[in-house]
Amino acid sequence: MGLSWINPLFLFGLSLLALPVLIHLVQKQVENGVRFPSLMFLQRIPRREKRRLVIRNWPLLLLRCLLLLLIVLAFARPLLDGERSAGALDPGRSDSIILLDRSYSMRVADYWQQARDKALELVDEKGAQDRIGVILFDEEVEVLADLSEDATKLRSMLQSPAPGYRVTRYAAAVEQAARLLGGSNASRKRILLISDFQVAATPAVPRIASDIEIELLPVTTARSANATLTAVEIEPSSRAAADEIALSVKVTNRSDAPLQQSLSLRLDGRELARRDLQLAPNAVVSEHFDRLGVSDDLLRGVVSLGDDALALDNHYFFVYSSRQRLPLLIVEGSAPRANQSVFLQSALRLSRNPVFRVERTSLDELLIDELASHAVIILNDSAIPAGELGEALADFVEAGGALLIASAEAAPGNWASGANGFLPGSPGQIVDAGPGRAYNITEFETDHPLTAAMGRRNATDLSLGRVFSYRAFEAGARDRVVARYNDGGVALLERRVGQGRVMVLTTTLDTHWNDLALQPVFLPLLYQALRYLTAWEPYSQQASIGDIADAMRHARALAGAEAVVAAAADAPLIVESPSAGAIRLDRQSPLLPLSEPGFYQVHRATPTDVEVTLAANIDPDEASQEKLDLDRFVEEIKASAEAPLAATALTRRQAAEYEQQQQLWYAILLTALLLALVEALYANWTGGRRLPGKRAETA
Repeated sequence: MGLSWINPLFLFGLSLLALPVLIHLVQKQVENGVRFPSLMFLQRIPRREKRRLVIRNWPLLLLRCLLLLLIVLAFARPLLDGERSAGALDPGRSDSIILLDRSYSMRVADYWQQARDKALELVDEKGAQDRIGVILFDEEVEVLADLSEDATKLRSMLQSPAPGYRVTRYAAAVEQAARLLGGSNASRKRILLISDFQVAATPAVPRIASDIEIELLPVTTARSANATLTAVEIEPSSRAAADEIALSVKVTNRSDAPLQQSLSLRLDGRELARRDLQLAPNAVVSEHFDRLGVSDDLLRGVVSLGDDALALDNHYFFVYSSRQRLPLLIVEGSAPRANQSVFLQSALRLSRNPVFRVERTSLDELLIDELASHAVIILNDSAIPAGELGEALADFVEAGGALLIASAEAAPGNWASGANGFLPGSPGQIVDAGPGRAYNITEFETDHPLTAAMGRRNATDLSLGRVFSYRAFEAGARDRVVARYNDGGVALLERRVGQGRVMVLTTTLDTHWNDLALQPVFLPLLYQALRYLTAWEPYSQQASIGDIADAMRHARALAGAEAVVAAAADAPLIVESPSAGAIRLDRQSPLLPLSEPGFYQVHRATPTDVEVTLAANIDPDEASQEKLDLDRFVEEIKASAEAPLAATALTRRQAAEYEQQQQLWYAILLTALLLALVEALYANWTGGRRLPGKRAETA
């Protein structure tokens, strides 16, 4: 029979046993007094006394040491694990772990009721010495009950759980059950898996010990009439209008029979469209909603199907923010080349993340008031404006605006560089490669965000583009060279100014001086440069259950970093969940776990005129009715089984359970209380033994 401890760290308290010894060594001994007449006629003679440290009351010392020892042992909570030892098998006991699938597919028909009834039946059938544990799982694992003989407690714990909103994953649950059984000394160890057993739920084969049996207990299922919204994508409208969007919706028939369904679209609570669908067996149908008007506010949308066997996959939630359309202004020179901006405009219209609202003007027609209404300004081979317009452009960048300059043939007059300027570098002469020759952009600053965002492959593709001419630039102390040509000349140059950024491309954005616009890498180069210059952050149109969302990042994507203000300096964020619950988030770590489908409304993140809403959806793959090959699944688990480890110790949960049954610490603590009473009585008795002598001398 072995002895173990639930809280072994308390055993360090045994060092307190030195305390009674110290008390007995340093305590003063009280001498008996002797009454004497006046001392006025006696001479005072100093007396030297050598005091020895001697223990004079050994029984009292031992009582106090034993008292402290019992208190320390009681708090350490001892456990006699001889009969429960994991080292020797108990041939009369069977230990089982019930794995209960609580994924959202168990909401179909009476699947969950069947699963719970099977679990209760297993509890009722167990032997008196058998133990059962219960684990609830989807893509996460929750130990509802560790191995226990208490059938009443197990039945009670199985009454409250319900299916959740997540998908099924078997591997983590089976391996967790195997870990719980690893500390068992039962002669038979089983994992009892209750599920609807979808084929989509097995991306990995679990690994368990070879001495653990696994039994699959499927609920009774049938191919029910169910359709699923498998995808919703937001696209530009067919007219490419800035105030319109389009939706592409995919609907999948999960059954083997034809299905009639209705599809509806609601925006901000108003139903805009409803269509009747005829779905062939196992068919996927695409529906398109075009020319949907949007405003400057955040748009909440819900695409819904009619009622069927599984209601949870009949709704798809999304949000759309027109603030994510970046207003961009292209400024050309007074006498631009023919089609000077055609490649640039075509590329910008193709962008989806973000979407640009593109306008074009000439330098002669550019007004000061136009600057503030745009997030990006591209000076496409245009001279730098002078006077008040030039000062307004500098203020625009200082306040956080993005400026991209393609500096080529246009005269570089009014170039405001230097220590007080807002433009990077000093422009020089035009450099020509010569007939039949070309330069390549081959050198990149590896730690620049633009280089990292483009990736190595795009950087390699960019080096294949040919540059026939470029304008020489000399970088200043405040500038950062992002890329160079193979002759060492500057290709991309950047300067940070206040809250904004300015980037200069020393060649053209069309095919006049290069063929970059004809290369596949032109689009990612342009998009990543504009994202970097604007510090653009995407606003997620939807997320999945189980994701962790950064609430403040979403707020910045909508309102901009300068507009994110707090209602109070230390006030937490308040998030209203789809079920109208309140979630409090720390502003410094605003991570929001998405646990249910619908809209999450974030309060106190931005000014009152900016709405911050997140949409969460279920994973549609969980609604698949394709079933797992059970025999093959069991064979794969057995084929990957590992040799069992020698079980030498109980798990902490099991040890705590056994300790509660034995309750040795209660007995030890009661003994300590009785010993404390004995110590008090004995201390009073030994302390009062000299009192009769004193009274005799007094008499």
